[in-house]
Amino acid sequence: MILGNLLFSPSLFSGAARYSNFWGKDLTASHHLANSFRPAFWLPGRHLQTILPTLLPGPPLGAVQESRLVEVLPGSRIRILISRPPGAARGTVILLHGLGGSADSGYLRRTARMALQRGWVAVRVNLRNCGGTEALSQTLYNAGQSEDAGRVLEELGSAGFPRPFGVVGFSLGGNLALRYAGLAGPDCRANAIVGVNPPVNLEACVKCLEEPCNSIYHAYFTWKLCRLLRRIRTNRPVPGPDPNPRAIRSVRRFDTLYTAPDGGFSSAEQYYRQASSGPHLKSLRVPTLVLSALNDPFVPAGIFDENGQAGSRYLRLLLPSSGGHVGYWQSGAPRFWAGKVALDFLEEATLPSGPSIS
Repeated sequence: MILGNLLFSPSLFSGAARYSNFWGKDLTASHHLANSFRPAFWLPGRHLQTILPTLLPGPPLGAVQESRLVEVLPGSRIRILISRPPGAARGTVILLHGLGGSADSGYLRRTARMALQRGWVAVRVNLRNCGGTEALSQTLYNAGQSEDAGRVLEELGSAGFPRPFGVVGFSLGGNLALRYAGLAGPDCRANAIVGVNPPVNLEACVKCLEEPCNSIYHAYFTWKLCRLLRRIRTNRPVPGPDPNPRAIRSVRRFDTLYTAPDGGFSSAEQYYRQASSGPHLKSLRVPTLVLSALNDPFVPAGIFDENGQAGSRYLRLLLPSSGGHVGYWQSGAPRFWAGKVALDFLEEATLPSGPSIS
């Protein structure tokens, strides 16, 4: 039964039916995943739904936090923050933040807290140079570094962390998680994947950012990127001009001057093509959910119909009519609806008992 304002493309719906038959359980009809999203009354429209939740502090996790370093390349490490629930764990969920975020981003902390309450080990990942780790990496962060997710999964597996393993990526972290799973195919080390508002076509999303109506987001991301690069330069040299936001002025120009050359790409456009996860979604071989609001200001819903990824038997797409970009602040509890949907999906896809909290 499909409830509320969640939309499914016909090809996606049939793909989900094949997927449910493959796994022997009816995820298509699940009321847990099809529960409609109702934004808080004081958050009308895409911009308030996107901006205001980011201003709200993340909750305390109520668990002892363990910090570990994971080597992703020779000379480059990332820091992961591990929180464990009391008692035996149901599994391990790995959380990846978006552009300009960190392991302490509010949406990561909210999802981690819900995961701990459900009995999951929560692993929050600081991607390269993020969360005060500028001195740990010899490269800049980019959206194509999907092998970092694989290295974290490999490290957790070697350390004996409880399975199943679920990966939830938000925004650019969602693209990274999906790209990893698509490229890994049957060798994916995760048991299930969730991408929340993932920019699976980076070129299309950057073009949306460049529209006048999105100037506030464009300026914000450009400022965040320039500020991060200045912090990195206090630890090591990075080629290119001074990262002054007033001179750089755009994400595309930042990527042209810094991200693309650092990653070995000939241009920002080549970087966007090769780092996008969209072309790889057809190769998914684990249960995967993509959740993205139709009113996301700069991740257009049309990108999920490209490349035939809707036909993947492993891919499920949920498109609520509202929620903004990784906002999803609802009128009832839990406030962060996307975190609940992500965990419901992981539990239905990997655990015999299904969701522990309805």
